[in-house]
Amino acid sequence: MQIVVTPDLVMMCLIGFAVGALIGLERQKRMTEEMSLGVRTFGLHSLLGTISAYIFRVYDNPYILIYAICVSIVFSAASVVYKIFRTTRKGLTTSIVFALSFVLGALVGMDPTPSPSQPLGELEVLAMTISFLVFLVLSFKEELAAAVASVSHEEMIGAAELMVLIAFLWPILTQYPNIAVGPLTFPLFQTYFLVVVLLSIRFASYIIVKKYKDRGPYFFGFFGGFANSEATVSSITDFHNALEEKYPGRMSLAIILANLAMVLRNAVLVVILDPTLNIFRLYLGPLLILLFVGVLRFLYEGRRRLKPEAKEDIGARIKVGFGSPFSLHAALRFAIIFSCVSLLALWAQQSFSQLGMIVAAFIGGFASAGAVVSIAALSYSTGAITLATAAFAVIIATTTSVFNKIIYVFLGDYQGRRDLSRMAARDALVMGAAVLGFLVLLQLGYIPIE
Repeated sequence: MQIVVTPDLVMMCLIGFAVGALIGLERQKRMTEEMSLGVRTFGLHSLLGTISAYIFRVYDNPYILIYAICVSIVFSAASVVYKIFRTTRKGLTTSIVFALSFVLGALVGMDPTPSPSQPLGELEVLAMTISFLVFLVLSFKEELAAAVASVSHEEMIGAAELMVLIAFLWPILTQYPNIAVGPLTFPLFQTYFLVVVLLSIRFASYIIVKKYKDRGPYFFGFFGGFANSEATVSSITDFHNALEEKYPGRMSLAIILANLAMVLRNAVLVVILDPTLNIFRLYLGPLLILLFVGVLRFLYEGRRRLKPEAKEDIGARIKVGFGSPFSLHAALRFAIIFSCVSLLALWAQQSFSQLGMIVAAFIGGFASAGAVVSIAALSYSTGAITLATAAFAVIIATTTSVFNKIIYVFLGDYQGRRDLSRMAARDALVMGAAVLGFLVLLQLGYIPIE
């Protein structure tokens, strides 16, 4: 077969060089010696893999590919030997990703000839994706190391145990996507998948909060809200008491941010379970309402100038009042609550149809808004409920979860004038009234649903 230089072949060579050069770009930023591997070396190494794999695919002759693999092994081995015996630096990251660059280039070369409807093949996309992910992992080396350092040994063991359990259950639950619970058909695998997603979000937020909790209540409130909004609000209230109730306005803003994080987390669930984005389109209303209230409160509180000692107080380290969500006990408790609320919502929806889902949204929002949001989105995607009912259920469950923060603040704000309780209640009532108005407009048809 004759090789003809076409635009597709040129593009393949460019991609073959780029997947290695992107990794080399990050390595070159960390160069400390003249002989370190950089953009050109990584790029040419991956291009070697691309050309040899392409020739093997076109001519069906393995000799050039075998030769290229041997050359790559020699270069990679030389890099390891040089790193161990000629330098005092530790780690083999550069040597590993250097060998990986050849594999990525070979993936590009093995991809079949693209078509006009699909200019990039699956293997090319895979190689580009892996290259970008490796670039990100290498670029955030210090941040990842710092985040891991902030997690205790016990928390790491608990996370590892839970990951093993998740990996063990995955192939089993794929065989039983639904189970019968009395008259109900419970989506077991979907619930399992959503619990894993939520736990992952909460764990990532937990690590961020533990590492950067001295950034102040705003930072703590927002990222803590992703991990556990109720526990975050309780921690903010305890911090407010520790500061002798000096800054209730600033603490109430942190509570608003915790609620905003919870609303965004529910938005992620809606997008995952309803790819049509019909529910999300209606969910944007409450989200914008919460953003609007938060901006107004920030502008109002920003008018009050703080003294340097006040800024130091507010920027003090907040005690995290919740443990790792990836500990086995906490994860199982969360999974049980999530499953029970999901069963309640499913039972109400099947027993009382559309109205039952609305009632379950109001009640279940106090315990786990994410569970109600998940069941509502799932029921809509399967055609069990209408878009209007699903949107109402999602919005009501989220709003109820905003209101339950009043209870946590009131229980924690036990001393003094209870200024924080009044501010949190006022903010929640303002948001609730605005959301109620939004729901009325939906019901009356002023905001189109379909």
